[in-house]
Amino acid sequence: MEKHQINFKTASFHQHGWLYQYRPISSGDAIRRLVLVHGAGVAGELSWTFVANYLTSWDEVLILDLAGMGGAEFLHSPVQPHVHDYSLQLLELVEALDWLEFDLAGYSFGGMVAVEFLQNHFSLVSGNDFSGLLFLLEPAMLFSSQVEHLEQKADEYASIADALLKRPNDLDVYRQFLDSVSPNRKPNPQAEQLTMERLQDQPQSFSSVLYAVEAYLKRHLNTFVDWRSPWPGVSFFGGLAPEPMKQRHKKLAADSVQWDCLELPGADHSLVFTKPRGIARKMNEVKLAAIAQSALQSPL
Repeated sequence: MEKHQINFKTASFHQHGWLYQYRPISSGDAIRRLVLVHGAGVAGELSWTFVANYLTSWDEVLILDLAGMGGAEFLHSPVQPHVHDYSLQLLELVEALDWLEFDLAGYSFGGMVAVEFLQNHFSLVSGNDFSGLLFLLEPAMLFSSQVEHLEQKADEYASIADALLKRPNDLDVYRQFLDSVSPNRKPNPQAEQLTMERLQDQPQSFSSVLYAVEAYLKRHLNTFVDWRSPWPGVSFFGGLAPEPMKQRHKKLAADSVQWDCLELPGADHSLVFTKPRGIARKMNEVKLAAIAQSALQSPL
């Protein structure tokens, strides 16, 4: 596998990320591509590298940094970025790379960015509807099928964001975030300390993302409680996730036409770090099944 750094400017962003090339590609080959979008506060490669190490069904995997995290930045910072702004960054990046067809995975906040991108931006890339796979890993929009639960979660994020702006060096604020996203996590002081230190690297950007999540949830409360995926794919949730989240993922799988969900036993919201093999295994299986199905439907 070769790894290449992405580092250039588009119209509105200083883009940064990494391109993993898993095998040599010959001219004329159909290239299997995947984009991985990270969550709040932690850069792309740090979030996804463990999963990426076990991916075998793609030729190229793009791991981007969202603006304000890792090496990516807004060129003209909005007063308060919205989910739409981060999805615009993804649009500018794939256009610059001339990626017209790819699968998409989003972890936590990245899942909401992915959905916003597919709903409002992807058609601008090639003029066509999205025909790839979507993978969602515990995005806040799938926290519950009850409006009041989503609204409460949005308020929690706003409260944490307020505290971050006032006390960016207070580790208790970051612990409050962990309590919100992983309320049933098993005690692991060393891992928890490392997570909080990582989140503390860019507190301003972290708080901006939490405000963006709050606004997005409240704007789409009634949509998200009954949202069905128009695209094929899989959602992942940890076995330690709150029960309303588990039921919401199962409901999504039952209500959507080509959707599955996978529970990862013993995992909390840090599932990309603790269960990368299980996540990658399922992603690989679903991709290979989609390739086989496409081959059956293609004319001889």
